[in-house]
Amino acid sequence: MMKTYSLKRRVRTNLMITIPLLIVILVCGSLIFSFYIVRINFLKLVDDKDILIFKSVIDILSRQIWIGSMVAGFFGIILAYAITLPIKRLTSTARQIATGDLTRTVQVNTEDEIGALGKSFNAMVSSLNEHIIESMTGGVITINMKGVIATFNKSAELILGYNPDDIVGKSVFDAFPASGKNAALSKIIKETLEGKKTSSSREINIYSKVGKKIPIGITTSLLRDKKNTFLGIVVTFKDLGHIKHLEEQFRRADRLAAVGSLAAGVAHEIRNPLGSVKGLVQLLKEDLKDDDQKKSYAEVIVKEVDRLNKVVEELLSFARPDASELEANFIQLNINDVIEQTLLLAAHDSKKAKIRIIKQFSSDVPCVLADAKKLEQAFLNIIFNAFSAMEEGGDLTIKTDFNKNMKVLNISFADTGIGITDEGLKKIFDPFYTAKTGGTGLGLTIAHQIISSHKGRIDVKTELGKGTTFTISLPGKR
Repeated sequence: MMKTYSLKRRVRTNLMITIPLLIVILVCGSLIFSFYIVRINFLKLVDDKDILIFKSVIDILSRQIWIGSMVAGFFGIILAYAITLPIKRLTSTARQIATGDLTRTVQVNTEDEIGALGKSFNAMVSSLNEHIIESMTGGVITINMKGVIATFNKSAELILGYNPDDIVGKSVFDAFPASGKNAALSKIIKETLEGKKTSSSREINIYSKVGKKIPIGITTSLLRDKKNTFLGIVVTFKDLGHIKHLEEQFRRADRLAAVGSLAAGVAHEIRNPLGSVKGLVQLLKEDLKDDDQKKSYAEVIVKEVDRLNKVVEELLSFARPDASELEANFIQLNINDVIEQTLLLAAHDSKKAKIRIIKQFSSDVPCVLADAKKLEQAFLNIIFNAFSAMEEGGDLTIKTDFNKNMKVLNISFADTGIGITDEGLKKIFDPFYTAKTGGTGLGLTIAHQIISSHKGRIDVKTELGKGTTFTISLPGKR
């Protein structure tokens, strides 16, 4: 640091001395040369009258040398300041930028080479600011003191779906009106812009241009210049959707682990008594006559016991997933063939429920390493869930495709049913949660568990009155 500072000081000092000194030497040198030429000629004179005339000329030249030297020195100092002062400003501004203050620029008052250097310096700082803003992973919006959007970076464009050309230069309250879906965002911006009240990592929901709900963490800060004059505000925000999804997965995993331990114990305790009840009722049923009303009661008991046994089997399947046993059954499968086999199992129910199955299978899907029976069970649970959402019939579109960039195989099940409420969507994979009469609430839970054991994921998109789409993503290799 000391060496750098000394170099700058030495350069500045040298210029302040060298430029005036050089001008003085040039001017004085010219005058002294003229003086000696005249003096040489003066020494050759013999006429008294000419000697007197030349003597007055020599006196004048002597005075001119002193006056010329002082004037040259004065203008040399002015010239030195004219050169070194802009350089000093550039150096000072560069030092401030190096400390992290990227709002600094150099004031340009001339159109000469120094002015061109200052303009180039300002353009460099502006380009650096734009590059930093564009490279930020979070959304950044700058708004001037009049509420007009000045910048809108690439991340903001990706999160909100707005084209910067359509939104930059527009009032922020026109882009995000207080009476619209983004009222919360508009309120925070208004509080910061008008009330100078900043926010830090505040969590709100915003809606993209296409109406997609996005959870974000938003921070607002005031933008001021070096004189502390208010220029506007900076709004930064980050999409929390992925984080929220991970948090929900962790919470669900904790709930499933707790319920699984409980379910395993309960299932074992219930299974044996149920077997005894069913056996004894069947024996009593044999002793009853065909027209005895008690025989119909016995049949109902057997039927309900069978239903309870089914619940117990699902509980055991959910509570004790044997990962090692599952992986032992992994084989290379064509996912289209697995879905076809699953649809054969659901064929009777689809006809009964008046459901039309629409297949959109890609022929370019790779094979996956999986357990065929488990995948059939997961697909079947999702398909039956779709059937129950279409009580008056409808369409179930099953689509497969392979994302080559992500190396992911996607299987989607899109129904035209009643859709799922926001509250239901939060609990849809929770054990024992069901919105249909007679359901166990374990079908989708087991499906989720099976897909997770295959290192995949299930995403759900729904719209009330229009339907729901379950998308299963499995790792695939080409």
